[in-house]
Parts: sequence; C-alpha cells; structure tokens
Amino acid sequence: MKKFLKMTCAFAVVLGITLPAYDTDAYAADSGFTHFLTSYDPDSCADITIEGNHFTVEGRVAGDTVTGVRFSTDRVHITGYEFTAGDDSTFHAEFDAEYSGGWCELWLVKESLLVMGYRIHHDKSGWYFPDNGLAKLNAEKLENILTAAPEASAYYISQTADPVEIEETLAQLEQVVREVCGDEQDDYMKALLLYRWISDNFYYDKDAAAAGVTLDTVAIHNVLERRRTTCAGFANTYCAMLEIAGIRSVNLKGSSVASGVTYDELLTAGENHEFTAFWYGAESRWVYADPTWGRSGIYENGKYTNGYPSTEKYFDETDEAFALKHRIDKVEERSYLAALNNAEETEETADEPCVNDEPQDTEETTTTTRPPATAQNDEPKQNGNNIVIYIVIGAAGVAIVITGVILAVKNINGKDEQK
Repeated sequence: MKKFLKMTCAFAVVLGITLPAYDTDAYAADSGFTHFLTSYDPDSCADITIEGNHFTVEGRVAGDTVTGVRFSTDRVHITGYEFTAGDDSTFHAEFDAEYSGGWCELWLVKESLLVMGYRIHHDKSGWYFPDNGLAKLNAEKLENILTAAPEASAYYISQTADPVEIEETLAQLEQVVREVCGDEQDDYMKALLLYRWISDNFYYDKDAAAAGVTLDTVAIHNVLERRRTTCAGFANTYCAMLEIAGIRSVNLKGSSVASGVTYDELLTAGENHEFTAFWYGAESRWVYADPTWGRSGIYENGKYTNGYPSTEKYFDETDEAFALKHRIDKVEERSYLAALNNAEETEETADEPCVNDEPQDTEETTTTTRPPATAQNDEPKQNGNNIVIYIVIGAAGVAIVITGVILAVKNINGKDEQK
C-alpha cells in the first residue's frame, strides 16, 4: 500500500504540473506563431514578428498603401507606436501592445479603408497567431485530387451542356486570356493578372445566394454574360482561364470564416465555400487563390454596386494565413477544354442538372454527367481551440487520484481497526 500511495502521490504531482498545459491559452501558445508571414506575393504581404508584447510589422501592399496598424478592439493599449511608409508602398511599424482579453484581430488599414485582418491571441505568455492545424490538413487534401469527368465540366460551362454555348464561352475566355496575359511567360504572373481581371470585372450575387444557388448561377457562360455569380462561379471561371493559359488548377470545396461560420467553428462547420489553387511549376508548389473574396463588386436587390477596391490579400496567402479562414474538404481537377468534345454525348444521356443548393458530395462528378450545386454562404467576415479531449484527460486523472486517496484511507482505517 505504501508503494501505491507513493505512485498515487507521484501521479498527483505530475497531474498538477501537466493539467495547466491543457488550458486553452497555454495549449494555443504552444501551437501558435510569433512570426507570421501573410503572403508569398511580394506586392501584397506583411511580415509580422512578436516578442512578448512588442510588435514589428513590415511589408508592401502595392496599389492600396497601408496607412497604419491597429487592433479590432479599443481595449488593446498601444504604446511607443512608430509608423513609416515609403514611396514604393512599403511600410514599417513598431509598437508595444497590452491586452487583458483573449483574442481579437490585428488590422492592417489601407488607404481605401479596406482592412487586412488576422486573428491573434493574447495570454500571460504574450501575443501569438493561433495554429488551428488546418495548414497541415489543407496541404494533405491537395495530395488527394479527384478528377472530374469531362462531360461534368460541360455543365459548369453551360447549364444545359449546350455545345454551341460551350464553344462560344471557351472562345470568349481564350480572347480574355490573350488580352490579359499578353506576352507574359511566367505562370505566377499570368495567374495574378487573371485573378485581378476577375476581381475587377465580376460581382458577388447576393440575390442568388439568398434565393438559392443553381447551375444557372455558376455556369461560366452566364457568369460572363451577367458579370455576376457566387463562389463556385468565380472558381469555375478562374480555373477555366488558368487551363487556357496552360496552368494546372483545382477547384477546392470546404468551409470558410464567412457569414454563419466563426473561426472557432471552422474545423467542424459544414461546407459553405468554393475557392481554388494552381500549380506553380517554377517553385513546385500549390498557390492558394480565392477570387470570390478578391472582388469588390456586389449585386444586390437587382443593382450592381462597387464598394472597396478589389484586393490581392487572398492571392497566394501562406499556408498559415490561408488556414485562419479556409478549410479544404475536397479537391477536384476539371478539364473545361475537354468539355466541348463530350458535350453532345452529355446532352443526349444526362438527366436534368441538380438545382438543390444543399452541399453535395464532390465525388459525384467523377461518375455522373451532372455536377452538384454548391451551397453559397461564402461572404467573408472581417472580424479556439477544441479542448474537450484535454478536459476528459484531466477528469480521468483527477478520478484516479481520488480513487487512490480513498483506497489509502480505507487501508489505514483497516490497520487502525486491527490494532
């Protein structure tokens, strides 16, 4: 029994030391980042370094100069603030920040008043950007690429897979790609130029998102004609342009921190968004791009309106920055150029296109000619970690300690009675 008591006490000591490590803030601090690069795009990025409460923020945002760095709550007390901006759109900021809260957002405010916001935490260890684990999970998803049947891609171009509409749409896309890319040879720059074109020319269709998205909303033929769509339409059009430009790309389906989904729900929320990635061969890596969130225009109540300027914030974000607001569930590679060859056969054999806007399994497109419609609740929000498992572990440990103490007391009482 003495041996058992020693083991119990030893476990209690270990438990007393390890339980605080499962506290939300402590765990997050262990898996967070105090050095954070927002993007690999040298023309739209910030490099942020934190030492306790001291911040150094520097970078460059071309076309819409950063005018300052601030937080999303006025409860953060900033001292020693210094900010300088160069003629080449570079910027540099240094300051100390005190905060008694848990999390907020670090904002890079631009001349247009458009904000580049990044979730950030504060606890007794200081400030850090959280690591929700999605950077790794997203990368793993890109290793499992589904291939869509060409006849399925026909519906993404024309809602009825009409060969005439497909041919006209592809010709129009080819003309735009030639005009936008010109003599540019680098795939990264071609992809960026096409991203800018889509951001400047298409409007997010809030009316369709509210009424229920169908293939009519996201088919590329209609997107080009109406200049409005929702996330799947942005992704379809961008990927089709990339294919014409000779760049491999994939449609990504998953969840995002958009209306109805918070950062804390991102790991478990249902699918609500579609975005893209393209392969940059010169650096042998996938580049994330969310053209929906890059656009400035909105179509609402039957009217086209322009708000803030389009932004490159969501072009080539780092894995960590992208993971703060995006979760990948499915990766699908489509051949839009092959759609025309299969359009006639598809038209004769396919059922009516799906018009349900509930999330569907993307894998359907590998075996059926009609693609699933996608739920479109994908407007970005400007604004923890799941600790249930640690609570269970802690509770189990406490139970063991209590059991040990009870057994020890009984044993001692028993010995006293024997005496």
